[in-house]
Amino acid sequence: MRTNGVNGGPHRPEDKRSTISRYWTIDRSVSKQGSTGKGGTYQHIRRSCRERGLLFEDPDFPAGSQALGRARAPSGVVWLRPHEIVDRPRFISDSSGRFDVERGELGDIWLLQAVSTLTLTPRFLDRVVPPDQSFEQDYCGLFRFRFWHFGEWVEVLVDDRLPTLRGRLLYAHSSDPSEFWSALLEKAYAKLYGSYECLHQNSTTLALQDLTGGIVQSFSLQQQETFVIYQVLNSAVPRSSLIVASIHMVSACTYERDTKRNLRLRNGLVTQHAYSVTGLARVRSKLGETPLVRLRNPWGRGEWNGPWSERSWEWDSLSDRDKDLLSVRVANDGEFWMSFDDFARVFSHLDLVHIGPDDWMSESCLHSKKPWRAVLARRRWRTGYNAGGGPGCETAGQNPQFHIQIPRSSASKCHVVVSLTQEYDTLPSDDVKKRRRPLAPIGFSVYGVPSSVHRLTKEVIANTKPLDVTAYTCTRETATFFTLPPGDYIVVPQTATPNRDAKFLFRVLTDEQSNIWEVNEDNMVFRPVSSDSLEDSIRYPDSRLILAKLVAKYPPDVDSAILLKILKAHWKGGKQVFHSDKPSLELCKSLIMLRDYSISGRISLFEIPAILLTLHSWRLAFLKYDRGHTNKTSSYNTRPILYEAGVTVSNKVLECLILRFTKSCVLTVESFLIAMVRLHLAHERYHSIDTKMKTNPISLEEMILMTIYS
Repeated sequence: MRTNGVNGGPHRPEDKRSTISRYWTIDRSVSKQGSTGKGGTYQHIRRSCRERGLLFEDPDFPAGSQALGRARAPSGVVWLRPHEIVDRPRFISDSSGRFDVERGELGDIWLLQAVSTLTLTPRFLDRVVPPDQSFEQDYCGLFRFRFWHFGEWVEVLVDDRLPTLRGRLLYAHSSDPSEFWSALLEKAYAKLYGSYECLHQNSTTLALQDLTGGIVQSFSLQQQETFVIYQVLNSAVPRSSLIVASIHMVSACTYERDTKRNLRLRNGLVTQHAYSVTGLARVRSKLGETPLVRLRNPWGRGEWNGPWSERSWEWDSLSDRDKDLLSVRVANDGEFWMSFDDFARVFSHLDLVHIGPDDWMSESCLHSKKPWRAVLARRRWRTGYNAGGGPGCETAGQNPQFHIQIPRSSASKCHVVVSLTQEYDTLPSDDVKKRRRPLAPIGFSVYGVPSSVHRLTKEVIANTKPLDVTAYTCTRETATFFTLPPGDYIVVPQTATPNRDAKFLFRVLTDEQSNIWEVNEDNMVFRPVSSDSLEDSIRYPDSRLILAKLVAKYPPDVDSAILLKILKAHWKGGKQVFHSDKPSLELCKSLIMLRDYSISGRISLFEIPAILLTLHSWRLAFLKYDRGHTNKTSSYNTRPILYEAGVTVSNKVLECLILRFTKSCVLTVESFLIAMVRLHLAHERYHSIDTKMKTNPISLEEMILMTIYS
């Protein structure tokens, strides 16, 4: 049990749970690079335009063929402002009730599907489309919108010049010709991705995440067993999750999704529309027990006309009480019931949007649902440090690890959603230096572990079968829904292959009480070098003889230059430690610092045996992972070597050590020895300050980081 620090002093363990956040997203209204115009922020640009009496023209997304996209730029397009199209334009019309937005000739179907889903959560829609904008008060041709991007809400500014063809808007627009919020929203979304053409390469899944910031899971209903689909719905409906079902038709000519048209089917449903699943029920009738699904079409048209629709004969077999109860539950316009079997047969796609607790609190429409508990960690994979690769890689245990503890006192099962999102670009670029970074194949493994296992090491991974391993795909997010009993679990975010540098967001949702923390270590020293005495050094081979020779040949005080000569001439086995390289003067200076308490640049000659003893023990720790006896080893072995040498370090300190003392994923024996000196010095300095001051303004980790980089 590690309870003592340097010199046997008390150790204050660092809080492992402090490395992750329980805040879901950051709403700083961050202006994304290239999205605000060269004039600055929204308020600054608006004030500048008003003072000069000019209408804003966006220099970063100018009206022209490039904004449309090369392949989708029809001839005759004219860019007009709303007041040039209608007499009295409105940002949001007072008569707007249901989701009356039309796609237009070239509009983006994915964005419209996602926006229609937000009609169930008006506060979410207000966040994306701030309603405090108009064509009247303080109008200057400038409008703003917000989108979620890699954990932050970014603000995108656009002017109100819109592409028209023969006087009609070319892309998405409201059914009310005087309403322009939807057209301007689509323009801002096109700017975020580079052009209107780029939007057609998106999907409803990506658009839902861009508009909500939630964890989005997508299912192809045609490829799932019906009982799995029902379990998914039964788990998601009572919780703070938006559920979107849609019908994607396949073209008979190309055998690809037909996204060009909205078709009204004979059953009354419309393809390419987003239907929100709002409830489940089970009814008993003469036909037996039937599970029902309640859906809502935000467009208000395109309702189901099959069994269990509004005027179907199936209702006649129910009791009056059941009829009244189910009819009350479809009070909203566009809401209807259908059997689960018909739902699974007719719909082709299902999206789940899991909403975090911060957003649940702000949206009253979700308060009837059970909120999720959430944690979020912003991390990165770094080559040579923690980019260990997939489960089959030898370095898989070096990946970041997160511990999920579901207490025994919790419910029999806990629903858990795990999401891994890698950093991604939206704006394409012709500039090679700014070209969109390629997505790495990412995924994660989930292991059930005994409570005594605190970290998945190479040996533990080799002997433990994971509960689940996701498919490693080049997507910006991968997410999985689990149902786990009480116990301990470790989740390992990974790239498919090692040494892939990337930033990532790791998010976990649970519906029961749980403890989640990043697997970390305390900064500890088991055996401080200051405790090595002359008597201890006697155990070192031939130490008495060496000391006798040193006294006869060298002065009583030794500096780094003399120490270098001693190491070259007198340390038995020196060739094995330093191979063909000789010990450096820098190493000797570092070793002098270990015993130079008066800061004179010299130490007593009688300290040399203790230094040799220390070097010997550190050498043995290194040689355990230097199988080729080359005085080099992989930087991924740094943590276990430190442990063998009697030191544990936090993740942050380990990363700093690898950045400072390794090169091209290689740790040399001399770099390791210097790193050990720096670690011991940092602990001694911290202990010295801690004993002299009532309150220490600096943490041990901060002291170590400063010492390493000094």
